[in-house]
Amino acid sequence: MSSLIRILVGSLCALVFTPFPALSEEKIDCLMCHPELKTEKVVHAALNIGCHSCHSGIDARDVPHKKTNNLARGLSAEQPDLCYTCHDKARFTKKTAHAAIGMGCTGCHNPHSSKNAKLLSAQQPDLCYTCHDKAMATKKTVHAAVGMGCTGCHNPHSSDNAKLLDAEQPDLCYTCHNKTMFTKKTVHAAVAMGCTACHNPHSANSAKLLSAEQPDLCYGCHDKAMFTKKTVHAALGMGCTSCHNPHSANSAKLLAADVPELCFNCHDKAEFSKSVTHPPVAAGMCLSCHSPHSSDQISLLIKKPYDLCMDCHEEVPKKPHAVSGFSSGKHPLGGGKVKKNGEKKELKDPSRPGRPFYCGSCHNPHSTDGGRLFRFNAKTPMSLCTNCHKM
Repeated sequence: MSSLIRILVGSLCALVFTPFPALSEEKIDCLMCHPELKTEKVVHAALNIGCHSCHSGIDARDVPHKKTNNLARGLSAEQPDLCYTCHDKARFTKKTAHAAIGMGCTGCHNPHSSKNAKLLSAQQPDLCYTCHDKAMATKKTVHAAVGMGCTGCHNPHSSDNAKLLDAEQPDLCYTCHNKTMFTKKTVHAAVAMGCTACHNPHSANSAKLLSAEQPDLCYGCHDKAMFTKKTVHAALGMGCTSCHNPHSANSAKLLAADVPELCFNCHDKAEFSKSVTHPPVAAGMCLSCHSPHSSDQISLLIKKPYDLCMDCHEEVPKKPHAVSGFSSGKHPLGGGKVKKNGEKKELKDPSRPGRPFYCGSCHNPHSTDGGRLFRFNAKTPMSLCTNCHKM
């Protein structure tokens, strides 16, 4: 009996003093002490694999925990190499890589859980403003795409395109903007240079996100001297796009409409379509006589008035014109100087002060309701002459 008791007591002591097997690191539930790591809306899938899958250098069996390697937080590898064990490295190593990758993935992403999509530390664009100047995207006119998030246009990791763009310009822009606006018969050369040649892609203080106001923006490519001569077309003050489509058009010179219909947007069509119409006007040849931008001549003429008329009417000065009997044997036509008080001066229009005397002093160069394009509603040569000569 005593021997049986000794056996039972010995067995009990052996059971009491034999230690239970220790839990392995993989089986320790870190969330018992760190529940906040998994409380947000979006949870990193790696948490379900186990904390030890990323923090293999932490021995959680002791408190405080021991590190078994020299890496921060006992990580299994440095960032971003650690992340590449699950995420495809090719997505992060294209031609242009986001500088933030060198700072580590956790510079933008929470490695455990987040209330934002993609485990982002903050919503776009506020997250991006931690590195990028907010003033770039908050000027007077803001690109609607900014409100859609920076990753609407930019790849946040790496891209084969400059500026981390998802596609080259202008194809990227066509994802929102109608391509047909930019591919008509005549295409502005600037379109091939990329939309950002004229537009700021984020925000600008000018309308339409233009990098500068018109016409100064246009002078970046077009010679300013063409637009700043003595007489400037009033339309320039309205902006180049009042006549030209800045992207593409079905008319030459990117005109918003064909000439002369374009001109009639400002000029009264009735003045050019009376019963007697100058043939070039009837043919819509406004630009054969007028510069559309600026000129050193009156009425935006492309050359001196008399010389311009002689381009088509070269036979007129070869014989007396209008009347005879003057000392010169013919009526003066303009295009030269006359001697007055011993001094040669340019002949001036008696009825229109400040203008030179030339063919247009007697003839309307556009249209009239009288014969021979006479000015002043004159029906006969005599009724025309009385406007200058007192009889």
